[in-house]
Amino acid sequence: MNGRQAGAPVGSQGLTPVGSPNRIKRRTAPGLGSPRFGSPQFPRTDAQNPESSAEPTRSTFAERIYQSTGRLRAHPEPGSSFGLVSQTPIAQNNNFNMHSPGQLSQLDLGAGSSADVLASTGSPAKSGAASAAAALRRAPPPPVTMSAPAVKPVKGGAVQASTSAIPATVIDLPSQRMYALAVLGLLVAWKLYDAISLSVDVGRTSFYLFVKWCLLDSAMWYGAWFLRIPRLSILSHTMYALISLSVFINLNLFYLTMSVLTLAVKPVAVSLATGWLRSVKSIPWLGPRLVGDSDLLIDSFELDEAHILGRHTIHILPHSLTHMNPQGRSFCIDEAQLRAEPWYQKYASGLFGHSGQSQTLIPILINGTHPDSISYAYTSFETGQRQLRTIKNTGALQMETNAVYPTLGNWVMATYYLPVSEVGAYEIFSVKDRKGLEFRTATQAPPTIVVTCPQAQLQWLDNAHTGDNFVVGNDGHASICQRIDQDHMAESRSTDDGLLQVVVEGYEPIEMTVVRLVNGHREVISLDGIQPQSMEAQPTHIETLNATQIAAIEKWSRFKTRKSAYTLSDTFLRPGEYVYKLESIRDAANHSVVMSGLGGKGIFDGNKAAEGKATSYMARIQVHRRPSAGWADALLNAELPLRLSDDRARKSDYALPLTLSGTGPWTVNYIIVNGDEVTQESKTFSKATDSTIDARRPGTYHLLDVDDKFCGGQASRANITLVQAPKPAANVSSTPITAHECGGEIGALVELELTGRPPFAVHYRERNLRFPNSRPITRIVRTQQRRHSFKVMPDMAGTYELEFFRLEDDNYPSGQPMSATIEQAIHAQPSAKIDTLNGRISSRACMGEELELPVRLKGQGPWELVYNIVYENRRTSKTVSGITDESYTIALGAFDNAGEYTIELAQVKDGNQCARDLIDVSTVVTVREGGPRVGFQCPDNGIHVLDGEQAQMPINVAGEFPVEVQYHKVGDASDHVHTATIRRKPQQQSSSQLASVIAYGPGEYELLAASDICAGTIDAQRARCSVHVEAKPSAWFVTDSLRRDSNDAHDTGIWRLHESCEGAALQSAFELGLSGSGPWKIDYRVDYWATGNARSGVPSFTDRTITHSLVVLQTSTLKPECCEPGLYRYTLLSVRDERYQKPQMLLAAHEAVAAEAGVTVVEHLITKSPLAELRAYSPDGTPLDTSSSSRGSFRRQPRSIKHCLAPGQSKSDGDAQTWAKLHKYLPVFRIEFEPSGKAPFQAWVEVFPASGPSEVVHLEDIAGYSQPITLPDHVASQIGRYHMRLVRTRDARGCEHQFVDPSEVGLGRADHGSAAIAGGIEIEYIEAPNARPASASPAANPSRNVCVGDVLAFELRGLNSWNVDYSYNSARRSTSVTKRLFRRIADVPGNFTLERVCHRAANECCSEFDDLSYAVHDIPRVLVSGGKDVYQDILEGDMVDIRLDLVGAPPFTFTWQRRSIDGAKVLESHTVKDLDVFSYTISAASEGTFEVTFVQDRYCQYPKA
Repeated sequence: MNGRQAGAPVGSQGLTPVGSPNRIKRRTAPGLGSPRFGSPQFPRTDAQNPESSAEPTRSTFAERIYQSTGRLRAHPEPGSSFGLVSQTPIAQNNNFNMHSPGQLSQLDLGAGSSADVLASTGSPAKSGAASAAAALRRAPPPPVTMSAPAVKPVKGGAVQASTSAIPATVIDLPSQRMYALAVLGLLVAWKLYDAISLSVDVGRTSFYLFVKWCLLDSAMWYGAWFLRIPRLSILSHTMYALISLSVFINLNLFYLTMSVLTLAVKPVAVSLATGWLRSVKSIPWLGPRLVGDSDLLIDSFELDEAHILGRHTIHILPHSLTHMNPQGRSFCIDEAQLRAEPWYQKYASGLFGHSGQSQTLIPILINGTHPDSISYAYTSFETGQRQLRTIKNTGALQMETNAVYPTLGNWVMATYYLPVSEVGAYEIFSVKDRKGLEFRTATQAPPTIVVTCPQAQLQWLDNAHTGDNFVVGNDGHASICQRIDQDHMAESRSTDDGLLQVVVEGYEPIEMTVVRLVNGHREVISLDGIQPQSMEAQPTHIETLNATQIAAIEKWSRFKTRKSAYTLSDTFLRPGEYVYKLESIRDAANHSVVMSGLGGKGIFDGNKAAEGKATSYMARIQVHRRPSAGWADALLNAELPLRLSDDRARKSDYALPLTLSGTGPWTVNYIIVNGDEVTQESKTFSKATDSTIDARRPGTYHLLDVDDKFCGGQASRANITLVQAPKPAANVSSTPITAHECGGEIGALVELELTGRPPFAVHYRERNLRFPNSRPITRIVRTQQRRHSFKVMPDMAGTYELEFFRLEDDNYPSGQPMSATIEQAIHAQPSAKIDTLNGRISSRACMGEELELPVRLKGQGPWELVYNIVYENRRTSKTVSGITDESYTIALGAFDNAGEYTIELAQVKDGNQCARDLIDVSTVVTVREGGPRVGFQCPDNGIHVLDGEQAQMPINVAGEFPVEVQYHKVGDASDHVHTATIRRKPQQQSSSQLASVIAYGPGEYELLAASDICAGTIDAQRARCSVHVEAKPSAWFVTDSLRRDSNDAHDTGIWRLHESCEGAALQSAFELGLSGSGPWKIDYRVDYWATGNARSGVPSFTDRTITHSLVVLQTSTLKPECCEPGLYRYTLLSVRDERYQKPQMLLAAHEAVAAEAGVTVVEHLITKSPLAELRAYSPDGTPLDTSSSSRGSFRRQPRSIKHCLAPGQSKSDGDAQTWAKLHKYLPVFRIEFEPSGKAPFQAWVEVFPASGPSEVVHLEDIAGYSQPITLPDHVASQIGRYHMRLVRTRDARGCEHQFVDPSEVGLGRADHGSAAIAGGIEIEYIEAPNARPASASPAANPSRNVCVGDVLAFELRGLNSWNVDYSYNSARRSTSVTKRLFRRIADVPGNFTLERVCHRAANECCSEFDDLSYAVHDIPRVLVSGGKDVYQDILEGDMVDIRLDLVGAPPFTFTWQRRSIDGAKVLESHTVKDLDVFSYTISAASEGTFEVTFVQDRYCQYPKA
């Protein structure tokens, strides 16, 4: 289908004036087709074929204007009318052609893009209006063309596009263009800077700049050709042309002296500088002081154009044009928003403007004057009736101005937006302006279709299946339980599939897009071509309507809104989150609504659904996983069945752990089967962890099912059984143990028969009835067997009673009471054991040493004891008889061999000959061959330590630790023996280690003895070790080159270095004496007393104290301080050397105490050089130089003294007699010394006359600190300026101060210039200045009346540098002038007075004036029509009065003109003279612009002549 080209000029939009030769041929679709989704949707815009575009005939602007007013006769083509001309039969027979939704023509819905249609929903079509505005902006003048721009295709049908040399993956194309333009801008700015800087100096050129910019420009244009950046690329021949042009421009800018470009750049530079100066000067208070009265501002001063304000333009208007919906688009209304607006919105919109968001705005293009009323026709889709409506308050309508035509007066092209809130068809009927003139409207313009915007929403079905726990929450989201099998799904398919439905309302057919998100997986469901579900019934009153009304209803009923519902189904077999979102809908008119844009950020963020309540376009179904329950694995893996016990140490109940899945809380149902008894119970859990069932009764526990927060589920089939544990029991019996050789029964064999669960513990009490008051012994028998026997064979004879009172097993660990008693008469057996009651038995011995082993015997004595000695697998048995005492000692040794000996007690026999074998009664004795061996490990020269440190003597120890070592100091009178214990070091495995013993002072030490358990030996060669203490370092001053101070030689005796002068090179230094091991680091303190310190030498009154450090490798010197005069005292504080890293403090001594403890305090005196300065005094003694330097410093800048003479009183150079008369009025010069020097003094003064060489004057024998200077007469009697300075001074001690470098003396002569003169005094005699008005300046006017804009010029006389004081409107100002012509601009009205002129070099030498005062008058002004630019549209025959207001001093003279509206031609001109009033009126009826070109009052005129 061919359509109108979007954004075509006005001729294609139906706004061609009647009679215009411009014609647009438009073709519409020859037939109507049914809508089909999947094809390109409506509206559809195709480029018009070149064959279908007509070549327009061009017409002039005047012809178009007169054609619109009907003044130019034209012969229109037959059948032509105002608007578009359709050549199709359908378009000629019907005012409005209707097509199917898929193929609507541009008469129905316009030629905008789909984006334009989307933008039309609820708001004005900005893109369409902009397109139409762009078209009408060129009307009426521009020609019309309908042909599309030619695009050259390449092979394959693709359009050829340039490719950049830089890949877009590296830098995208927009960034490439931005960087290229930035480089171009920087180069242009750089070139302008160089050109302006060079053009400031006229005639100056630069070959370097010419070559530089030729190379830069060539590189720039070559880069533009080489890079091939789209939209910025150039061809090769273009590159060469641009390079040639750049060379030509650079030649004129930088190389040619006089060039066109240079003359053009200089005014630009001057204009920029002037603008900057004016901006700075406009700053209050600070601006005039920074800028002053610059010559650039004076030369470029221009009067304000506000002296002639306003123009009055009269324009005769043509007829206006209007067109509704020029783009032919369709619109839709959101009825939901319309219903949501308050009831008063409809009435308020007519009073305060149409601002409702639900209203649709239809554009109406107006090309002409402003409309006063708009009438339009409305046709309802429901009834087909046509209504006429009028808007009289057009100012309340939203309006956009697209173009303004100044040549047509107030003729504008504007777009008015008509707000509509009802669906139907709209047509423009008529438009009138304020004068009642009716606008011309487009004929055969199609009506604008406004339908209901498509709407859709998701709804839960009211008859949704209630099974599977389907619930809709308060937030609008639903939940359902997981479907677990196909059978359940098949049973509930008929009722569960319909949970959610989509309700759609709009202009059908409708297309929908639904997105389903299942556990993060996104699926798109497209519902295309949804046709109307049912046809609506005919109106009930159809029989009362005529055929025309019925046809109108049938014509418009296809645009009516219809409502349909569609069900969404799902299986819900997978648990998780199901989110359904209505993505977008689109009706037959291509009105699209993106639902995700209605709720803020959107419903989906990637693959995650947004939280919050459900909306009309989003629904969430949470499919919950069914819960499950079962016994915990730890319980299933435990030993079953579980046992219940009444014992307090065992469980009387069990907490059976469960494993739960799902969402809490959970309810678990279970039964307990105990024989024939069956009990059903349930328990609720809030969390899955630590969920248990309390089991207190025996039986089998079965889990039935489980319910969680949302669903019900199945439970595990496993069972848990609990049984009641029986209590333990025991049967006790005994049998006597008989030994005839021991006198009968010696014990009892007890047998136990146990019932219960092992292990068992049997508690009984053993009591000897022979001693009835003795405490019974409680014993415990433990066994894992149910039958157990044990023997009772006590050592003591008597009748024993065994009472069994408690029995424990695994089920009853706390025990159950029992009662069983056994009595047995026992004859005791003898016994023997090693006695450990009297102390620890020694387990070590030395070879050859004897050892005793104590033994304790029991039974009937006397005893016989048999024991064995085992050594190296050899056993020796010995027998001892006749032992009568229970305590016996076995004598062992002496041991002949080293090793381990085991002593075993084998058998004991009592007096009844009852023998008893002893088992495991033994001890082990370790016999060593010898003791430890020790020796010193000292160096041959002994051990050296620092003073105050404790020495450790290394010793090598081999033996069994700990080892005790004894040593003493050789030669010690007390013969004290020191003892040290050497212990094994941690983790030391060998028998030998290196240790150390303490040395108590320096000397030689000797080892005496060493032992562990055995006596050791001393290494004779390493039995001695010597210890030495290193001497401390020391430092002192050597006094050979020093002398004593005569002032305090009898008191402190401080040694001093020879005195030095300030600034003189030091010829000597302090020599240091050192002892110790170098290198040394010496810390010393320098105390300084300034020359003026009255308490010099007193430590508490120092002016400065500084501590220094000095590193010395060998005998060295200490360099004293220099430069600053005063007394310096040097004190050595501490010294450290290679051995003593810690500083060793030195005593402050003025005399040597010992050979290595010498003088540590010395002094040095530096005498201050004689300082002086030159001073100037008046004859009465008043100092002329009040800014003189303070005492103690010399100011190097010269002090200038000027003497001012009245104008005409200056003297010639040779008039020495006159100068002699004035000599008593001349200044007096003196030389002044500081009191720190010693008289008498000498001084050398260099004098520079006004001309000729300098002369050095030597002043000798200056006894005091101040003395006048007498200069030679040939120097003082000269006119002009001369200078003198101090060269050198010397005092009685020979100290000198050099003020001037000797190489600079005499360099102030005329042939060397005066730049070499520095410091001293300068005197000059000058003449007072004068000022008079310049002859060619307005300042020379005798009346002293000037105008704003006049330049006041004055000629200055005197030196070439002045300070001028003047007042402007009572504001006093002062400025510096270096030219002889002083100029000021009279920029504001008021009074200007030149008050005083002074020499800048001597500001006190001035001249004052009282006859240079001027009155500055303002420039007259004239205001045309109140000073505004008035553009007035009138009709032919109307008369306009133009008022002129004059401001100034009468009488006035002015000239006014009438020009053509375009300003190219002056139509008439008149001059009015000697007008004594302040207003004037011009009556005009002709078209043109009225303006004033000249105005003059009594004093001034504008513009100036």
